[in-house]
Amino acid sequence: MWIFLTKLFSHSMISKITFAFLNAVKENNNLDRMNKNRDLYHMERDNFFDFAKKLIEKTSKLDTNIWDLSVKDATFRFNKDIRFIKDKSPYKTNFWVIIREEGKHWVGAGYYVHIQPGESFIWWWMYMPPAPTLQRVRNYIAKNYKQLEKIISTPTFKKTFGSLQGDTLQKVPRWFDKEHKAAKFLKMKSFYIWHNLSDKKVLQEDFIEYCISVFKVLKPLNNFLNKAV
Repeated sequence: MWIFLTKLFSHSMISKITFAFLNAVKENNNLDRMNKNRDLYHMERDNFFDFAKKLIEKTSKLDTNIWDLSVKDATFRFNKDIRFIKDKSPYKTNFWVIIREEGKHWVGAGYYVHIQPGESFIWWWMYMPPAPTLQRVRNYIAKNYKQLEKIISTPTFKKTFGSLQGDTLQKVPRWFDKEHKAAKFLKMKSFYIWHNLSDKKVLQEDFIEYCISVFKVLKPLNNFLNKAV
């Protein structure tokens, strides 16, 4: 049930109220319930937008390729697009922000924070890029694979993210030597890594600073692949 004391208090950033709201949406994901709690939705949406704005500002200081990025260009609507999915519930059960050089629809890699009770994480990916982009990325990797291996083999990277993962082809694309030393990377169709977040971590006052500390670890990989885009 959506029972909240929304008129007695408000909050900023990510809080237990945020998690309670998202859990309530998950339990009663329908238009009627949302309409009865529209004020609460607006409060939580605005709080998350405030979080996203501050995170974008901090990220732009870390990565100078990020500049003049609005919250609108880094977030999506809470309504789901249900046209092509079996689950017809109308709303998402998470908040998320993606910080990319040219906004959320750009094909390059970026910094992603996903907020969901029990399932929050920081993600980095270049997911199923268009064929011309993927070809440029593969060409760049073929020539600079040693640099890529150096980035993903550092102790800090491994501790934070584990390994670079992605959907792969069975064979190396025909325009590369099948014995190429970067074969495992050249077969990739997508590239991604993630860092799980506990609810406790998300609710801490220094959560934005924590996100930035994780972004620092993934920035070299971000820079590497975006050079090819």
